Amino acid sequence: MVFHLLGFPGTGKSTVARAMCAHAEAEGRRLVVVDNHLTSNPVLSIIDADGVRDLPDGVWDRVRKIREVVYQAIEELSPDDWSFVFTNVVVRSDPHVPALFERLERLAIARSTTYVPVVLHCDTAELRRRVSSPERALRHKWVDPDGVESFVANEELI
Repeated sequence: MVFHLLGFPGTGKSTVARAMCAHAEAEGRRLVVVDNHLTSNPVLSIIDADGVRDLPDGVWDRVRKIREVVYQAIEELSPDDWSFVFTNVVVRSDPHVPALFERLERLAIARSTTYVPVVLHCDTAELRRRVSSPERALRHKWVDPDGVESFVANEELI
């Protein structure tokens, strides 16, 4: 399977993905987490990304290139019996979102499996609490509760 966990920052996408992997492992299956920071941290870790300030122009274009390499590696090199769980923040205003969905659908087709998008929701007060965790800062995640709350108020999840 190709699972795709979608939600605002702090909804628990990575937490759910890790729990899914543990469950699959307990059943003798392999489920690999490909969270959005697996592909973004190679770029975020070499710029001044503190999880609060806006990122420089061009960051996401570079991340998309890394993601494509990962998709190709999954298609061409990963064992057929492995499943994958991707995580992303996807909002209606992002013009790259349709291509992301199409690419993951093509990945599932190439692997002769099913693409399963799942949207996670979380109360805004809980999001504010969750995004402040020190673990998020270590992974170059968004850690500004006010910024995340504003983002949630002004964006629509797909």
